[in-house]
Amino acid sequence: MAIERSTKAQNYLKSLTSKYPSSKALKECSTNCYDSCVGDFKSALKELVEDPLSASYDAFVAGDEPSRCDKLLADEKKVNDPSISASNDEMKFLSRIGNLAITYIQKGDM
Repeated sequence: MAIERSTKAQNYLKSLTSKYPSSKALKECSTNCYDSCVGDFKSALKELVEDPLSASYDAFVAGDEPSRCDKLLADEKKVNDPSISASNDEMKFLSRIGNLAITYIQKGDM
C-alpha cells in the first residue's frame, strides 16, 4: 500500500510541475524527494524477510524526504496546494506505521 500511495503522490507532484514551472521546490519534491520515498518503501518490502532490521530502517527513513518536501515548498512560497502537505503527511504516517509493524514482527510478538 505504501508503495502504491507514494507512487501516486509522486505522479501528482509531477503533474503539477507544468502548472508551476518556476518552482524548484516542486521539481525537487517530484523527483529526488519522492524517488527516495518510493525507493525506501520498495527496499523495506524487499528486505523484510531476510533483513528485517534494514527493512525497519528503510520504512522509517521513507518519511524523511516528504518532510523535506514540506520544508522546501514552505520556504519557497510559490506553490500553495494543501493536498501536497496531506500527501506528505500520509507518507510520514505510512513510514512510521511500516517501521512499527516491522519492529513488532521482528520481536516475534505476533
